[in-house]
Amino acid sequence: MKYQSTRGFEKGISFKEVLLNGLAKDGGLYVPEKFEKFTMAQISKFKNLEYYQLAFETTYQFVASDISETAYFEICKKTYSNFSKDKILTINKLEKNEFILNLYHGPTMAFKDFALQLLGNIYDYFLKKDNLRLTIIGATSGDTGSAAIAGCLRSKLVQMFILFPYKKVSEIQRKQMTTIYDPNLHNIAIEGNFDDCQNLVKKMFEMNNKEKKLRLAAVNSINWVRIMGQIVYYFWSYLRCCDSEEEINFSVPTGNFGNVYAGFIAKRMGIPIKKLVVSSNVNDVLTRFFNSGRMEMFKTVKTLSPSMDIQVSSNFERLLFNYFPNEKKGVNKFYKQLKDNGKFLVDKSILNKILKEFCGGKINDLETKQNIKNIYEKYNIIIDPHTSVGICVGRNNISCEEKKIFLATAHYGKFIETIRASLDKDVQLPNSLKSLIKKEEKYEIMSNEIDAIASFVLSKNNF
Repeated sequence: MKYQSTRGFEKGISFKEVLLNGLAKDGGLYVPEKFEKFTMAQISKFKNLEYYQLAFETTYQFVASDISETAYFEICKKTYSNFSKDKILTINKLEKNEFILNLYHGPTMAFKDFALQLLGNIYDYFLKKDNLRLTIIGATSGDTGSAAIAGCLRSKLVQMFILFPYKKVSEIQRKQMTTIYDPNLHNIAIEGNFDDCQNLVKKMFEMNNKEKKLRLAAVNSINWVRIMGQIVYYFWSYLRCCDSEEEINFSVPTGNFGNVYAGFIAKRMGIPIKKLVVSSNVNDVLTRFFNSGRMEMFKTVKTLSPSMDIQVSSNFERLLFNYFPNEKKGVNKFYKQLKDNGKFLVDKSILNKILKEFCGGKINDLETKQNIKNIYEKYNIIIDPHTSVGICVGRNNISCEEKKIFLATAHYGKFIETIRASLDKDVQLPNSLKSLIKKEEKYEIMSNEIDAIASFVLSKNNF
């Protein structure tokens, strides 16, 4: 399998190059040139596999050119042994056709553990094999940072720089990053929002592609392995909630579009998904696109679901590429317009094609809190604010007769103050999070300036 850039100027790229490059040299994101689609008969045979076995069966094709079957099988087995014992995933049933897929049983209690534990082990495989050292830079709106640290920093061949928006992540999310002391870890609070952090990361790659001062790699969902690792639980949940060939809908709380794009790939690989519901808070750049075909950046608003406080959804570029695969400058043109003018518009014919597979909606903070309360009172289940958005928007867009799965993307304890306020109840933190509260933190506070960030990274570089 080979990969190509969404901007159309790179093709025939190996998996190893994709892994170590992060961002394509032309500024685009890597996607497979083609991949296998499973038959329903093949998918049905996956049902009784252990999760790590399912991960191997569904994703080996993406790495096969550079990792042997034996080595990758061991990587998958090692990856998911780091989750809660016997609870890699769980499912709650709400109504007859409604299920919650709980994705928070990993080491940092967020769905991003599924891909970042895998990414860390794949990095470690290549670094040891080729005697390399790697500088990882990432931006986080809340959960990516801690999941990346837990997944990648175990390797002594890695140093990490994690950028997060100052005062715009929850206390628990921040402390999951800043209470980890390691000479190879540098947490940086940026005076700005997540989009600023993400833009700084992309600029670092652009600068490094020109001068090659660092062996730089990415942990954000611009890295293809982040998408690859999230495909698996769409297969797993379908096999447990549906009969063979039965259609399913997934409602996904999303900001950067990576999690829901993984569902799109799962559909391309054979899962009979009817609709993917893109669920947003008031930072509704995606909902506005689905309503108009216009991608336009507005000012980011701070909400109770901070991991979705985003106005530039990076992985949407991968989706658009699906509709412009033969136009070398199709996606490139749109993202130049976005950079220059803060917006672009796709033809109605393309929008209609997208709407056959996606729909979107949004709710505000008041609705988020009310839905947290409603779910608790009716089902005795506590959900985090992002999951609340996904359930509410999913119900608003998919009829009660249709089967649907809501993705629970994080443990409620990461947003404990919102939960207590929503339920008017002193909900306790789980012990694994409670221990963070009194720990001392270490992080830098820096301005939103690429020159300052680049100088800091180079000054702390000990590789």
